[in-house]
Amino acid sequence: MVVSQSRIRPSRLMLYISLAETILLAGLFYAGIATLFYDKFPLNAYSEALILSSHITLAMLVGFFGAAMLAQSVREGIRSVYLFSLLNLLFIGIAAAGGLAFYGLLIPDYAYLMALGFFGSLFCTSSVLFYTI
Repeated sequence: MVVSQSRIRPSRLMLYISLAETILLAGLFYAGIATLFYDKFPLNAYSEALILSSHITLAMLVGFFGAAMLAQSVREGIRSVYLFSLLNLLFIGIAAAGGLAFYGLLIPDYAYLMALGFFGSLFCTSSVLFYTI
C-alpha cells in the first residue's frame, strides 16, 4: 500500500516544539523591544543588564528549539516541514549574527538584519505550527 504525502500528519511532538518556539519568539520580541526602549549602551545598571540577558537567553532557547524542530522534521520525513525547519534555523542564524554585530560594533544598521532574521523565523515557525494543527 502506497501512502501519499498528503495523508502523513506530523506528530504531536512537532506541534509542541513549534508552539514552544512561537511562544519563545514572542518573549524574545518583547525582551528585544524592552532592550531598545529601556537600555542605553553601554550598560550601566543592573536592570539594563537583566533585560539584555533575558533577550540573549531567549535567543539561545529559540536556537535550541529550532534545532529540535529540524531534528524532529528529519525524523518525520515530511518535506515541507523539513524545508520550513531548515529555513527557520537559517533565519535564526541571520538574527544571531545581526544581534552579535549590533551589540559588538554598536552600529544600528545591524538591528535590521536582526529584525529580518526574527520575522523570517517567526514566519517559518508559525507555518510549521499551522501545518501541524
